[in-house]
Amino acid sequence: MKNWIMAIRPKTLFASISPVILGLSIAYFEQNHINLTVSILTLLCALSLQIASNLANDYLDSQKGVDNENRLGPTRVTQKGLISSKIMKRALFTSLLISFILGLYLMWYGGIVIIVMGFLSLYFAYGYTGGPYPLSYNGLGEVAAFVFFGVIAVSGTTYLQTHNVSFFTLILSFGPGFISATILAVNNLRDIETDRETHKKTLAVRFGEGFQRKLCLLFIILSTFVPLIISLSFHIYWLLPLFFLPIIFTKNWLHIAKANIDKKMNDALAKTAQYLLLYCLLISLVLFFS
Repeated sequence: MKNWIMAIRPKTLFASISPVILGLSIAYFEQNHINLTVSILTLLCALSLQIASNLANDYLDSQKGVDNENRLGPTRVTQKGLISSKIMKRALFTSLLISFILGLYLMWYGGIVIIVMGFLSLYFAYGYTGGPYPLSYNGLGEVAAFVFFGVIAVSGTTYLQTHNVSFFTLILSFGPGFISATILAVNNLRDIETDRETHKKTLAVRFGEGFQRKLCLLFIILSTFVPLIISLSFHIYWLLPLFFLPIIFTKNWLHIAKANIDKKMNDALAKTAQYLLLYCLLISLVLFFS
């Protein structure tokens, strides 16, 4: 069980939980009710897709020789031989199948918009690391995180409840999108040396360490402007204090900006995921009580 927990990487699951919570809060704000069954299925589907993506990452990186003994990140169980490639591959496709089964009702309920989003999300879960053009190997990891853990996750969740995607929803979806992109950017900063050795062309490898550090901070700064824009445009002034939320995590941002690239960068990753959850929860609370 311990090995499977390492493979699933529970600390990363904030990236799928947080935007769903925000999407449900937006729906409640817009129509004063939510469908509980659809809400639970949406959350479970998002979690299963994230788990599938993590398993694919573990399995496929091992197959491609990207993971090695110099890796600074958490243990990759396939590369270490803790779970065999055959069993991991089976678990990967089982989790994708579970995601698809959970999503069938959502696709029926949500129609063509959710069908398109659903199949794109299934592709992303595998195509982030696998397929003919793996996104993470071609400098598209941060873009994919912004789209799938931001725009699609929030907008898709809200659409399932309201059958509409408003400008309000779309702008709010950028917030978790930018922070999820930060998580990927920090991950790629940490892995810059091993990725360079294995010719994995992340943005960090293409443009260098200094660029990647600045990119991480830029994404966080951009995330702060989302509640500011919403509060001023829609007169929800209780969102204004969230502009200053990153101050609580100042030590973490300074670590990302200046610290040596070592195993402590894993803590920076975990704290960025915590920031994502806190960010979405606080916005959700404001919307709920508004």
